[in-house]
Amino acid sequence: MDYKKVLLGLSMLCPFASMAKADPDTFSGVEILPLKKQEVLNYEYKPKEYWVKGTDIVDGFSIDNAQKFYTSLYDTISSNFVKPITHQEITNKILEGLSGFAEQLSIETTNNRILIYDKNLKLIGNFTKVSDNDTESWVNILIKIILTLRKNNEKIATAQQEQIYYVSALYLLKSLDANATYLDPVSKAKETYNNNSTSLGFTYRRTTFGIQVLSIFKDSPIYFSEIKTGDLITAINKMPTRSLTDEQLEYILTNTDTDILNIDYVSYISNKPENIFLRKSQIIIPSVVSKKINDIPVIEIQNFKSGSAKELKDIFEKTRNEAGAIFDLRGNISGLSTEAIESANLFISGGDILKTEGFHDDYNQTYTAKDGDHAWGKPIVIIVDNTTKGPAEIFASIMEGSKRAVVIGTPTFGNGNIQKKFTLSNNADITFSTSISKNAKDISVDKIGVVPIICTSSITEERDIKLLLENIKNNKFIDSRPTDNNKTAETIKNIRNSCKALFPSVETTNLMLKTAMEILKDSVAYNKLLWK
Repeated sequence: MDYKKVLLGLSMLCPFASMAKADPDTFSGVEILPLKKQEVLNYEYKPKEYWVKGTDIVDGFSIDNAQKFYTSLYDTISSNFVKPITHQEITNKILEGLSGFAEQLSIETTNNRILIYDKNLKLIGNFTKVSDNDTESWVNILIKIILTLRKNNEKIATAQQEQIYYVSALYLLKSLDANATYLDPVSKAKETYNNNSTSLGFTYRRTTFGIQVLSIFKDSPIYFSEIKTGDLITAINKMPTRSLTDEQLEYILTNTDTDILNIDYVSYISNKPENIFLRKSQIIIPSVVSKKINDIPVIEIQNFKSGSAKELKDIFEKTRNEAGAIFDLRGNISGLSTEAIESANLFISGGDILKTEGFHDDYNQTYTAKDGDHAWGKPIVIIVDNTTKGPAEIFASIMEGSKRAVVIGTPTFGNGNIQKKFTLSNNADITFSTSISKNAKDISVDKIGVVPIICTSSITEERDIKLLLENIKNNKFIDSRPTDNNKTAETIKNIRNSCKALFPSVETTNLMLKTAMEILKDSVAYNKLLWK
């Protein structure tokens, strides 16, 4: 992913996008100790060489606040990230983000130097790297670079301090972990006071041509519109949805700055382009949606938020007389790993269900299921695809690894790491991977995802389902799931090519559900799949 383009777009949507013009020539009250002019080969590191003295505000930029913010960012990442990362690597990623934000800057890092060029390739900054474990000196190098950029680049000179933090942290996090998040203080405050809960009321998945409507919440704005499940939204406020990042889409759909959205969409039924204006409304987006199809509970888990496990428990209190249940995890891309683990725990009676492995000892843990199965041992089939991501992958992996559910569909996204939230000095929240997870079979979903035992991409009509069940019962079915954690690029490519993601049409959705139901009702086929 080109994170420079991501952040250039994000900067336009950032809550701090309103910027005040700074005076690039004002440096009163702050002393930046100069780098001694020495040859690179003869350079000897001196810990305080880049130390920035003073706490006065320079060009609208507080040195004191910046030191606190970047120190908390460096220390949090280096002390908790799932893999070892050096201070130099952190700095390089931040500088890449700032370079992309500034657009006309070039930042070059070598073994010993950090060189900064303007749009005319004129050298405007020349810095010598320091000892990797010295957080203070790395932070002060970064601050001096930012002050240099504020004197030489108009975009960075006019940016508010929180916007610079936003660009720095988000680029760093996304380049390390595609599922990482940065919640700035303003958005966090809106979320806390429920001022940022406006929405149209639907879930979606990405396609090559835009975003496709997966489900619609009752009594929401989109519920009362002409848009139906399966329709393809191609543009919002004339911005093509296929070119918007996940963060941009989330901001457009949920922020309170814009009340009415102009939606361009293609009707799934007529295949004709349509246009509609919708007014956003404050709605409660459910975590779990339960419905019945042919008397079988189909439970759509939209995300694993706080309270999801309790919602699932309450649903199963009402399904004692059912033959089993289907969990649909398609489109589930966010949530809390703790809720995913607790949700799986509801259906597994005893035994180790998950272990985590991180770079730091604190994140090496084993999770053991409590006694009791809230589905009373009845069969469970889980549907997944490439839009199943993060905590949803952990849930599916636990259920499959503990031989509690049969997983069908296509391979999941491949980011089932355990994530944790941290608060930085500016009160922003960051979330990133602290450990990888392995199920009871000692299989990790990191990079490769959950590979279903039944690949539904080969099922194109109902008679294919009947033939599949016959092959399973006659022992003619081949289990192609990986049996170890070999995750070479070639291995992942081969697995995904052999079970390709399906375009999310109504037909493919119905065939997936039909396959799940037939497996659920056929106890012989279900048990053969479960115990493979």
